[in-house]
Amino acid sequence: MIRPLLWLPILALSATAALAQDASLEKQARKLHKLAGGDACEGSGYVPENDYESWTFSYLPSWSSGEESDRAEVTLVRLFCYSGAYNESHAYYLLREYDGLQPLGFAEPAFDVKYENDDYNGAVEAITVVGMTSRNLLVNSYFDPDTLTIESFSKWRGLGDASSAGTWVFRDGAFSLVHFTVDASYDGEMDGEVLVNYQTEQ
Repeated sequence: MIRPLLWLPILALSATAALAQDASLEKQARKLHKLAGGDACEGSGYVPENDYESWTFSYLPSWSSGEESDRAEVTLVRLFCYSGAYNESHAYYLLREYDGLQPLGFAEPAFDVKYENDDYNGAVEAITVVGMTSRNLLVNSYFDPDTLTIESFSKWRGLGDASSAGTWVFRDGAFSLVHFTVDASYDGEMDGEVLVNYQTEQ
């Protein structure tokens, strides 16, 4: 009669470990999002129905022999942060087997816009890339699971004639910036200037 009682602490520990392992990815992601998003993602009021989305896919690492058994599985998570009159922002997180769940940063060119007479309503005289930066929030973005591509389109005003847009492709375990355009003119036309282009012709 005593022997089964000896197993109770072990069973309790096992049950606790099992419950911890069963904690959903969504709960983990929301907890990390609350920390990583900071004040920017707090108190916006509006929350869309699809404020949490995830996609699981696999890829062959560059170091692999090419065998299907070498495929690595990852899960991409997108979480809503905030919205304004015409923009909505999201943060992304990536779950890897050995790295766990981590926030993603997205490379972008840092640029300087020169307007005629220093008036942003005037003509754009030049857009100069002055370096690179990284953002943890993407505006008006979506993920295409067929091409493993994330695209964003940030409106500088509601009309959308002034904007910036980027494309990031999942390659060998990470998202790489392959295309970035800026339309800095408030002229009613959508004619962005390409600042980054690593896209290959299909």
